[in-house]
Amino acid sequence: MKKSIAIMLAALLCLSLLLTACASQEPATSEQPSESASSEPAESAETEATASEEAEGTRTITDHAGHEVVLPEKVERVAIGGLTPLTSVYCMFMGSSDGLVGIHPDSKNAAVNSILGEAYPGLKELPDGWASGDDINMEELIKLDPDVVFYNADVTANYDALEAAGIPAVGFSTTLFDDYNTIDTFNAWIELLKEVMGPSDRADGIIAYGEEVQQTVADRLAEVPEEDYPNTLILSNYNESAITAGGTSFANYWITSTGGKNLGYDVGAFTGEVNMEQIYEWNPDVLFLNSFSAYTPEDLYNNTAADGHDWSGIKAVQDKRVYKIPLGMYYWFPPSSDSPLMLQWMAKQMYPELFEDLDIEQEIKDYYSEFYGLELTDEQVALILAPTPESAAAF
Repeated sequence: MKKSIAIMLAALLCLSLLLTACASQEPATSEQPSESASSEPAESAETEATASEEAEGTRTITDHAGHEVVLPEKVERVAIGGLTPLTSVYCMFMGSSDGLVGIHPDSKNAAVNSILGEAYPGLKELPDGWASGDDINMEELIKLDPDVVFYNADVTANYDALEAAGIPAVGFSTTLFDDYNTIDTFNAWIELLKEVMGPSDRADGIIAYGEEVQQTVADRLAEVPEEDYPNTLILSNYNESAITAGGTSFANYWITSTGGKNLGYDVGAFTGEVNMEQIYEWNPDVLFLNSFSAYTPEDLYNNTAADGHDWSGIKAVQDKRVYKIPLGMYYWFPPSSDSPLMLQWMAKQMYPELFEDLDIEQEIKDYYSEFYGLELTDEQVALILAPTPESAAAF
């Protein structure tokens, strides 16, 4: 009996010692997660922000102005302001004008007087009274109830006004590249549109096509000595009141990328006003009229342009080397969804023999068929290549 009691007491003593040992280890066990807990704030902030956006049905993108813009998860109503070429790019990207609730008057003018309006007839009916130049009538814009407004990122006043009104504003820039490469600019617009609207196989195809065209043109021009480059001038606008040379902007890209010397380089980016005396001093070999202007090459050949302007002594006029820049989905001078076509067309005007095999009319037809789903007639191609005076922009 005593032996049984002794065994029981020994067992109880062992159990007591075991419980005590376990209890003494509990504090160390409970403190072990402290090392990993210190890294939680770093990763949780982003996670919490994402979770908050998902709960609210929003997301955040960064535009070309560097602004973080909070957008609805699905953007359904878009207004496009002062960056007027963007309307054509949007339609190409989306495959329709669906979702647009307002556009700029200059975009509508291009649509009414070009193939853009035939491809996307809904553009002609869209409200445009809310915008004028770089100005926005905020009261009229609010009536359109847009989910987002696309604006020119280089006009900061627009962003300030839109932000104050509580309207999400995404800025698209024309000054992303020092050389004003219009094809690279177009590609950057496409990448930003993807972030806002979602992917587009059609847009990706145009990006690849544009890169191929740039390489092809550059390869052919590599054999032309720089001293043989023709003295070239692009008039970014020309009307009764002023002559504006292209300067360092898109004109410089078009001229230098197609093997020319840019006579207007020193007059500024976009607003380099010049006079006939300066043009006579330059005496360009090749002269391009922007389709923003209502004048045609025949106006210069026949001296029927602005009063008092005598073009007869200019070499480009004497040699009949004055060309009107085409108007397709938009005016071809700034970045647009037709920029790869502009590069080829201009290279052919500069070096007709070097690009003799380039059938630009057929290239336009093939391009529009593949990327816009349009089968152009010969008459439509002719209108693209020879814009009417009525299609001139209201500048």
